Amino acid sequence: MKIHFFTLLFMLNAGYALAQFPASINPHNYDNKDYCQSCHIVSEMPRLSYDIITTCVKCHPGSIGNHPVSRHPILVKVPYKIAVPEWMPLSKEEKIVCSTCHDNHNRSGFRRMLRIDYESLCVSCHINK
Repeated sequence: MKIHFFTLLFMLNAGYALAQFPASINPHNYDNKDYCQSCHIVSEMPRLSYDIITTCVKCHPGSIGNHPVSRHPILVKVPYKIAVPEWMPLSKEEKIVCSTCHDNHNRSGFRRMLRIDYESLCVSCHINK
């Protein structure tokens, strides 16, 4: 049986991410401060330990290249003709990042931690597309 190096690396990373927290624990839970250090520098809240993309993929490595919207660019500036709503935050460099579409602490309550329901998400920026 032949396993590619990158497949093995992915499996190990995915296993590490899954082993980091028991299934019943959600480190995104804003009300449970015990897991803030998973993403944040606690002494410098709300500062993240890493940039937003690294912070997300350290526990969600399967999102790279396997994300439902993999065709969508990330870490790119939004073209001037696309109006991104204010409630969809871009990075300081005005680039699309994970938290543009996802609510990091799932306060919105939508599936997949989206900021808005999936059917409405794309048309928030891509009107008449």
